[in-house]
Amino acid sequence: MLSKSMLTIIVGITLLSTGCKSNKNGANFMVSGTIEHAENQKLLLQEVPYGGKPIITLDSITISKEGRYQFQFIAKQEGLYRLSTNQEMEIIFINDGDHIQINADANNYRSYAVKGSESSLNLFEFLQKYRQKDSSLFSTLYNLDLLQKQKGKDSTIFWLQKQKVDKLKDLNDYVEMNLNKATSPALLYYTLGLSLRSMESAKVLALAKVVAERTKAEPLVAFANLLNTQVQANTKASPLSIGQMAPEIALSDVTGKIQTLTSLKGKYVLVDFWASWCGPCRAENPNVVMAYEKFKNKNFTVLGVSLDDNKDNWIEAIKADKLNWLHISDLKKWESVVVNTYQIEGIPFNVLLDPTGKIIATELRGQALQETLEKLFQ
Repeated sequence: MLSKSMLTIIVGITLLSTGCKSNKNGANFMVSGTIEHAENQKLLLQEVPYGGKPIITLDSITISKEGRYQFQFIAKQEGLYRLSTNQEMEIIFINDGDHIQINADANNYRSYAVKGSESSLNLFEFLQKYRQKDSSLFSTLYNLDLLQKQKGKDSTIFWLQKQKVDKLKDLNDYVEMNLNKATSPALLYYTLGLSLRSMESAKVLALAKVVAERTKAEPLVAFANLLNTQVQANTKASPLSIGQMAPEIALSDVTGKIQTLTSLKGKYVLVDFWASWCGPCRAENPNVVMAYEKFKNKNFTVLGVSLDDNKDNWIEAIKADKLNWLHISDLKKWESVVVNTYQIEGIPFNVLLDPTGKIIATELRGQALQETLEKLFQ
């Protein structure tokens, strides 16, 4: 997960700079509607910098006795804003429409209605489900911690631990799904920020790179580059050693979907670093295929991590060499994040992990791979 210093740096980038709709002179926007049960209360229109920076109050009015309000403001690009009252009501919206209508009830403000802003509506729908999943996970974590402190029944603790894993996966899958389908830079940046709460930094980095490549939005590219720098800086420079937990890997598969090494926990995994252009790798592939076919039914699998930079060549080599296991790559050759993470000086290179993700062997080639696996599964 992100260190505290890394998280501070990442969230220091403001969401308000994320727009791909830019206007040097600024454009006029209006947000209006009704807020029930808030008559005569002060309503603030605020600009929300991402990551805890001071919120900027742009304007304030008194809500009419009928509950009506209206703000006009100028913005140079798409960003994140909120409506708030002294009664702690907060409604977040994105200025992707000239006239946005938001109707709410101060007694149940999280169920507001939005018109005129597709991104704000998408944000609302995302947050509704995210909060439900996050609240459910928090409840499980709270109960698990309480039961462990009270030395509760092992069976109940085991059940709650499984619930924790399942709910965390469900939350992260939901965040990833929304990152894959969202188009608003502000919404994407906001969602990436939330992902730092529950995902490994390597997974967030992989998702950020995909989003940046898809949108070409400069702030998202900057986010991915900064996170990449921080991940690299926090990676141990010393070689990997037997007995340590394998660092997380999160890269795209051949379809573009992000896959992670930790998703394979529970199995013995041979993490095989190779490339289509690498002659020794291609010569070693039949040996890896033999091992996979022989032991795949004994809780063993292979994760192919390619240092290719050409997707067509990568996919062609997978098919030609009959490598029938999961393959991932960021197609950056020696600039790949895994090179520094795994201290790779040459390929082919591999590490063998136990079901917990712990390294139990490295650089197994030829007969050494077959013999190691024979002893492991005899």
